[in-house]
Amino acid sequence: MSNESFQQHAQTATPAGELLAEISRSMVQLYKELYGKGPTKARTYIADDLVICVLEGGFHRGELALLEHGQEEPVVTQREAVQETMRDRFIELIERLVDRKVVSFISGVDAATETSADLFVLESGPP
Repeated sequence: MSNESFQQHAQTATPAGELLAEISRSMVQLYKELYGKGPTKARTYIADDLVICVLEGGFHRGELALLEHGQEEPVVTQREAVQETMRDRFIELIERLVDRKVVSFISGVDAATETSADLFVLESGPP
């Protein structure tokens, strides 16, 4: 799936909107690289010292088969393990794009809705 085919909710007419869109595109690419399939929807929000990425869809066939048979826990455990193992890649991506240091990275998944959320807490910027 190409970057252009996922739904992007950021306004791209402004520099801030362009940054939001670039973060969303980059996160979709990273998910695609790590999981073999990328999310179909991505939204990014920036507020003060927070970057929040919400990604929907993109679970692969094996995960979907597990979910269809009530096996949510292995899907969540595996996704959380990948996120933790690859945390440096996620942090480096955000630091490069926003040009600020990430001091905390929190990731979660709701397998029932195929939704993932990644929260990045940035080092405090100038007041």
